[in-house]
Amino acid sequence: MPEVQGNALTTAARTPAEGGSPDFAAGMWARMALSPAPREAPAEPVEAPGLRLALSLLEEGVLTGGTGRGPGTKAVPSAGAVYPYGFAVITAERGAPALFRIDGDRRSCARLATGPRIPKALAASGLEAPADGGAVIITLTRPWLSMRKYGDRGYLYTQIDAGHAVGNLLLASAGRGAEALLSLRFPREPLSGLLEASGNYREVHSAVLVPAAAAGELRGSWTVHDESDRSLAAPTWQSWLEAACWESLSARPDRPAPPRLPGAPAPLAGLRTGLPLSGGTDGLGAPDGWPALLAARSSSKAFAPGTVPAAAIRQAVAALTTPVGTDLPASSPLAATLVVRSAAEPEYNGVHPLTRHGKQSAGTPSAEDVAQACMRQRPLAEAAAALLLHAPRTALGGPRRRPDDGAGNLRELAFRCGALGQLLYLGAARSGTGVTGVGGFDSALWRSLAGLPQTEEILYVLLLGRPDESGAKLDRLSTAHAQNER
Repeated sequence: MPEVQGNALTTAARTPAEGGSPDFAAGMWARMALSPAPREAPAEPVEAPGLRLALSLLEEGVLTGGTGRGPGTKAVPSAGAVYPYGFAVITAERGAPALFRIDGDRRSCARLATGPRIPKALAASGLEAPADGGAVIITLTRPWLSMRKYGDRGYLYTQIDAGHAVGNLLLASAGRGAEALLSLRFPREPLSGLLEASGNYREVHSAVLVPAAAAGELRGSWTVHDESDRSLAAPTWQSWLEAACWESLSARPDRPAPPRLPGAPAPLAGLRTGLPLSGGTDGLGAPDGWPALLAARSSSKAFAPGTVPAAAIRQAVAALTTPVGTDLPASSPLAATLVVRSAAEPEYNGVHPLTRHGKQSAGTPSAEDVAQACMRQRPLAEAAAALLLHAPRTALGGPRRRPDDGAGNLRELAFRCGALGQLLYLGAARSGTGVTGVGGFDSALWRSLAGLPQTEEILYVLLLGRPDESGAKLDRLSTAHAQNER
């Protein structure tokens, strides 16, 4: 094949005498052509009670924003509005176990499997089969969707985004009167094989066991299509670039899952008491008020100049103490530090270590400091406060480790970051404060502004302030589905 220079399509259009290849354009077109989407079986109504419960929780916690929002608005934020995850549900259907893949955008469920191999896969993963009317909601991440936009850092964004979504699912379940339990510490290979996840470049992130409860009214017209016999199905869309991305994540063998712990509702971060802005211990309040907060959640596009009452910051931060049910240990290397620059009461400005012992100081960053620390995102410059979630570098493992090896430290830390971030979003909605999450930031500058040691790695930054809806988030683009990528 001749050397390709400049624009590939221009080179391909040359004649053989000019140094081009007559087969190049045809080969490129063959690579650009799409495989047909598999034909759907006739639609069936959603009848299984556990499936209806799972779908209503997904609608409330992830798929649908608050009343009056535009179409396609989600109940959770995502870096670049990518939403690099999907869901599957295991429940009983007509007395037999069934597995469904969920397509929230098309309001469609595909029945992938039925029968005894489903409870066998659950048992091999150390998970309980759902009781009648209950469900297991499995979250599957697709790192490529974020990594093609953000490079290697997209893997972290994928995990944090999933933490936002799964954390909201737990809150939606509790608000419905069902104490759901999140499992992160289990062998993933059995469920991955059942879902054929790795062949589709997806990772099993977590499983949420939801006990039987009343399903809410479904907001969309959901249907079920039977794909349990997929021998005639067309191949799924795949990209050699995604394959290369997947190989970069899967270069090392999986290691044993860490020991599972008895699940019980507990805060994901133990905040210190006695500090002026530690937030108190009331969390988000009673669960019956959580559905309204889930619907009110929004991301601020920009922040307006001005101060924010210290009481509003305190109320937003108090949400971090909300207990959620997981199989994670009560203690964690994750720490939280609050940097306040524009409190209505100047005496509260400064650095407030919320978890581990740290040095409280009165240093106040400028608006220019905030913009520079957020990679020159000028619309964020007037934020009144920043919550930094950070951990010792040693907690992340060595540089040659897989992101999810050993004790799954990055996955567990990123889940805590995402779920705590979602709690702060809801706490901000309760206090009437603007909030947004920031994944791209200058770690060294934030360490300096917060007085953190060089050994700390900042995983996530969340900003609070006076919302300015006239701003625009430059990394936000519409999600396209024309190539059947989901």
